[in-house]
Amino acid sequence: MGATITDPRLALRGTLILALALLELPALAFLYDPLAINASDPLWLTVRAGLREMVPVVIFFGAALGVLLTPQRRALFADWRAVASDRRWTFLAGANLAGFAALAVATIVLNAHGAGLADPPWLLFGLWSAGVFGLYFLLALALAPVDFFIRMIKREKWLALLAAGAAGFVFAASEMAQKSWTILSEATFHVSAFVLGLYEKDVFVDPARRLLGADGFTVNIAAACSGYEGIGLVTAFLTIYLWIFRAVLRFPNAYLVLPIGIAAIWILNSVRIAALISLGAHVSPEIAGVGFHSQAGWMMFLIVTIGIMLATHRIGFFHNENTQTSNAPPSPAFREAIFLLAPFLAMTAAGIIAAAFTADGSWLYSLRVIAIGAALGFGWRFYRGLARPEALRAYAEPALIGAVVGAAWIATDPGRGETSDLGIWLAGLPAAAAVFWLVMRVIGTIILVPIAEELAFRGYLHRKLIADRFEAVRESAFTWKAFIISSVLFALLHDRWLAGGLAGAAFALALYRSGKVTGAIIAHMSANAVIAFWAIVFGQWSLL
Repeated sequence: MGATITDPRLALRGTLILALALLELPALAFLYDPLAINASDPLWLTVRAGLREMVPVVIFFGAALGVLLTPQRRALFADWRAVASDRRWTFLAGANLAGFAALAVATIVLNAHGAGLADPPWLLFGLWSAGVFGLYFLLALALAPVDFFIRMIKREKWLALLAAGAAGFVFAASEMAQKSWTILSEATFHVSAFVLGLYEKDVFVDPARRLLGADGFTVNIAAACSGYEGIGLVTAFLTIYLWIFRAVLRFPNAYLVLPIGIAAIWILNSVRIAALISLGAHVSPEIAGVGFHSQAGWMMFLIVTIGIMLATHRIGFFHNENTQTSNAPPSPAFREAIFLLAPFLAMTAAGIIAAAFTADGSWLYSLRVIAIGAALGFGWRFYRGLARPEALRAYAEPALIGAVVGAAWIATDPGRGETSDLGIWLAGLPAAAAVFWLVMRVIGTIILVPIAEELAFRGYLHRKLIADRFEAVRESAFTWKAFIISSVLFALLHDRWLAGGLAGAAFALALYRSGKVTGAIIAHMSANAVIAFWAIVFGQWSLL
């Protein structure tokens, strides 16, 4: 039976070759030290500078060509499948890996040898360049025969030229952006000063050093504060949004959301800086510099992106008139997705707000409890209807799995035996305040957080990774893809990412064994209960 577009053998081969192509050139560029050879020959200096800039240009070209060829991906895959299905490629890929290892060693030797040279080592450099070309030639042969690439180049030569032009434009734009950070930070400085002057009386302004402050609290508006990171995030997000919702948006009108989003995030960044200064001047420099500084940027990003998405679907100027709209209630699948994700989203939003307005987020932990509780209360009818194990003994196995996870988490705690900031903070609180905080923390840790996280990761994400129509997938359905990706993403929620990933895998096991998401919730609750109990009884506050 012939290979198909979903043939795992071809998919694995293509993924491996693409991964090697993406990794080898940057890796060699990282190993190569262009400053190791101090020859002053003008041609050598030009070549050295050009080699340094070649890597991003090649990456930009590959990305642009991939985007331009996306509409033809099925035809291209069919052409490749015809020549690649029975192709022997493992020897060529192995030769590439061996060549890469040899070239990596040669690069290190070239760096060491070139340090003592007064003249450019053109011969060695030529051999090294030929070796790099040979690596990619072997990868190309492993992917398909030479005539396949010749046919593709002849057929898609204009797209290749367009991709080359796009790569050159992106590279030039990035270089200009690097040089324009100073200009952008200066503009941000003046706008922030204007905003601050609207409501603060004692404003300190030093344009020469870009210092801005109020009531003795001063910050430096450097390039990193100019807002370019927010501009980049908003641009990338809105570009993806325009692509995904291209069928319901009106073009070219919808393209206006890009400059609108860029302007909005930049202005809000200036507002954020003004608010940070006021917070540091009148409330707490620590909160301003530690919590608000990092979290407020994400808050502004969410305000801009969510606001633009809502506006484009409600304003006729941006919405496609030919798209059929319906006043029908949301589909059951949409409602289920909302209910599964709402507690986690509420918890995340509360965490961002708590971190923004406190130095470490501890004081406002109760905000998470309130947010998750409100989300669960809003959808109580849905959550009450979640399938539960038929007998009490069915809870025992998930609870045991969770207890093992909790014990392992305690045993591998890197902060064991060390003084914890949380412990010091709790010791400084009045007894009533400390007890209240611990009660809220226990409620959140043992009951609410496990519900929020398991509904999102094992209730929604796990099934969504199996099929787009997740509502039709059994709760306990298993695929390696869903198991691995959901566990990895769960790991990213935790500072101890390895332990977090293993815990996520154990909670998934509880899901499979019990057949219901409630099994994963029970396991997670059990693990957190063991950890919380140990932390409070033995004072190992690093666990909380």
